[in-house]
Parts: sequence; structure tokens; C-alpha cells
Amino acid sequence: MKTPQIRIQSTPAKLGLTIQNAKHTYNQPKTEQHIEQPKAGVSIKREPPKLSIDQTKAWQNIGLKSVFVRAEEYANHAKQKGLEHIATMAQEGDELMRIESGGNSIASQAKRMIDGLWEFNIQPGGLPAYDLVDVSFETGGANIDVQRKEPILKATKRGPEFKYERGQVTPQIEQYSDVKIDFDILKFKGDRFETNI
Repeated sequence: MKTPQIRIQSTPAKLGLTIQNAKHTYNQPKTEQHIEQPKAGVSIKREPPKLSIDQTKAWQNIGLKSVFVRAEEYANHAKQKGLEHIATMAQEGDELMRIESGGNSIASQAKRMIDGLWEFNIQPGGLPAYDLVDVSFETGGANIDVQRKEPILKATKRGPEFKYERGQVTPQIEQYSDVKIDFDILKFKGDRFETNI
């Protein structure tokens, strides 16, 4: 004789989780720095030295004179000769006043007049000497002006960069629950079970 049986077989549900971890990144960019050093302004004003050499006296010493110096010398010579001639004329006048005293004053005066014509002799001097050359020297100089330029600094600040990706949890059902009921030697009718004995 078989005993009626009700067999129940259940399968539990299985829940799975897919987990994606959060991601966090940090980056610190370098600060941009620009340094510029302008060149210093330098100005140099130079005054050259001056050397002056005057050889006029040396050239005049050997008779090489300018026309202006010659004209001045001739004028002074003529003036001197003129004064001497005036003195001579006064002396000769005195001689003629005393012509009655005897002597041949007219003839002697005529002879002196012929012998006394102006003569100009240019006689050069000696060779040029060191002390006849005038040398003067003026030292020059240099004025240096420096204009200092400050460096130009430019810095661009960069803040840190943060990047965050949220994590995620995804649930899924890997196995659904299940209940299996098996009846052995039982029949379900209406609201009850019947069996044959």
C-alpha cells in the first residue's frame, strides 16, 4: 500500500551585485612662470682729446712767414725808417742853415741820399727748435650713463584638478526562486484531495 505524498521542492532566489568602484583622480599642473630681463640702457658720450701743435714761430724762424706777418714787419720797418728820415732831414736842415760856415754840406747830403735807399734783406733765422713749437693737449673723457631695468616676472597660478567618477552598484537576479509541488497518489478535486485506498 502506498502512502499518499505531497513533495515540495523549493529553489531559493539568488541576488547578484555588480559593483563599479568610484574613481578619484588628482592632478596639480605646474605654475607657468615667465621671467624677462630687459637689457640695461647704456649711453656713452665720449669727448675726444684735443692735441694742438702751433709751428708758426718755428716757420717764422726760418723765414717762412705769412703775408700778414710780412706786412706787419714791413709797416714797422717803414715807420722806423720814416722816423729816422725825419731826424736826418732835421739834421740836414741844421747843416744848410750853417752853409755860410763853410764845408760842402749839399754834396755830402746828396751822397747820403743815394746811399740811403731802402733795402729789404730777408735773412732766415736758424733751424726750427723744440721751444719754438707750441704744443697743447687737452685730455678727453667719457660720460657713461647706465639705466637699470628691473626684471619682468609673470606667473600664472594653476589650481589643482580634481576628477571624481561615482561608483555604481547594479543588482541583478541570478536565480529566481521556485517552488515545485508534486502529488503522489493524490488527486485534487475542488477544494480537497482524494486518494484511492
